Order: sequence, then C-alpha cells, then structure tokens
Amino acid sequence: MKRTARDKIARTWGDDAPDWVRVLADECDRTNQNKTAVRIGYSHAVVSTVLGKCYRGDYTAVEQAVKGALMNAKVWCPVAGELAAHQCSEYQRAPFTPTNPIRVRMFRACRAGCPHSRHTRRETDDADQ
Repeated sequence: MKRTARDKIARTWGDDAPDWVRVLADECDRTNQNKTAVRIGYSHAVVSTVLGKCYRGDYTAVEQAVKGALMNAKVWCPVAGELAAHQCSEYQRAPFTPTNPIRVRMFRACRAGCPHSRHTRRETDDADQ
C-alpha cells in the first residue's frame, strides 16, 4: 500500500498539523511532491522535510508560500498593493537588482518595516553600499 503525504503528516505532526501543512500534503497527494514544490517556489526537499516536521529553515516563509500558492491568501504590499502571499515571499527572497526600478522599490520596501517582511533594516543599508 502506497503511503500518502497525509499519512506522513499524521505520523510526524499528529493532530497538531496546521491547516497549511494539511493543504500542502493534500496537494502532494493530488499531484506529486515535485509539482507541488514548483508551485510554491521551493524544492521538493523542502516540501518533504516540512511534511516530516524536520525542516531546519523558516517555517513561516514556507507557510506564506503555501497560503499564497495553494490557499489564495493575499497580503497588502506598500509597492504593489494586493499581492499573492507566495509572490511576497518570492520578492523577499529575490536578490537586489538595480536594473529594474520596481524591483528596487520592492527590495527596499521588503526591508524597511513592511509587516510581512522577514528582513531587517540593516540588510537594506548593506545593499546600498
């Protein structure tokens, strides 16, 4: 009998699995882990370790990606207005690119006190130098 992603989270997360982890598992079972990973903008290894509750990275970032890509969650961006939560995560992870004025504004806004940001003001100051 094939084990499902739902089986995996039942073993690892138990009854404490948040909704977004359940949605992630359901999407893996509906399609597959690789397609789900591409859809949320992470690697299949990240998806696997999140389902196994042994991810060593930022669960909040993955949560935001899952909620945006799979649960249609939106956030308010000071530059773009309403934005899918997973797109917000992608902008935050993107490197500084001075060739596009919108990307410059997004980079700075993500590091200048946006409530959805996981960056600090210091990172913006370092990029300016």
